[in-house]
Amino acid sequence: MDLDKLLNLLELPASELTEHKHTFVPYLYIDGHRSSGINDDDVESYKSGINFFLRFSEILKQLGFEQMVTMVHTNRNKAVAGRVHAIQKAIQEDLDLSNSIAAHSRFRIYGNLDEYLNNGSRKFYDYLNNVIEKTSRNTDFTHHILINYSEDWAISNLGTINNLPKISSVIRFTKGFVSGGWIPLKMQETTFVYSQLPSVSEFWSDEAILFLILVSFKNWAALSNYIGKKVYTAAERNEIHEKRDLELRSDTSEVNINSKMHNRIIIFGLHGPIIYEL
Repeated sequence: MDLDKLLNLLELPASELTEHKHTFVPYLYIDGHRSSGINDDDVESYKSGINFFLRFSEILKQLGFEQMVTMVHTNRNKAVAGRVHAIQKAIQEDLDLSNSIAAHSRFRIYGNLDEYLNNGSRKFYDYLNNVIEKTSRNTDFTHHILINYSEDWAISNLGTINNLPKISSVIRFTKGFVSGGWIPLKMQETTFVYSQLPSVSEFWSDEAILFLILVSFKNWAALSNYIGKKVYTAAERNEIHEKRDLELRSDTSEVNINSKMHNRIIIFGLHGPIIYEL
């Protein structure tokens, strides 16, 4: 991976990453594993998602950032027969806490875990509590994991939700919405990044994951002072009106990096969508 090349490409000073290492927190809303068609077996498909999650978190840590939030599954996912069981099996078989990527990281879990006691998933319930206990003293990095999560649960457990950091950027794959994963009190200043490719590990080079993180960071850094805070001058209002409303401005950039597959990453600026074609 060539970090300097990508920083130059995005006109992003390395000092800005250091300045915000405590405050930039991406929310990884992984998706697209079953519909990608790479594996006929759902368990193997979800293992690919776990591998993507581990690779993403390792690169994020290498950049100096300290926390991330990840959606594993929402409560409503149980409506699809066998789906939650496949997710559980993939996690128990593939999330190795002795792995150098996961080692030294603390795992905090949010969601209705008690429901697992009533639906035949006691083994998975015990597994999750073991993960929490085993990693509780780790300080290098914190994973905030949403599992069997719903907004109803969150509203009823705001004391627990307050342990989450403020979300900087939702990174969403394959679908252009946040569904079943809104986090009360923590997403008032959240930006949104869309990847047309799913979070299937085989589709992503390390450099493409790094680019995704840097684009998400740059977009958040550029907009964080605007969301609910900005007072516009007359000149700024005129510029935005001209470019966004009258021109219907959008920008597309071809990005020549090591990407295993052609992808489209979309962010949203003051003047409209910004599209990166990898």
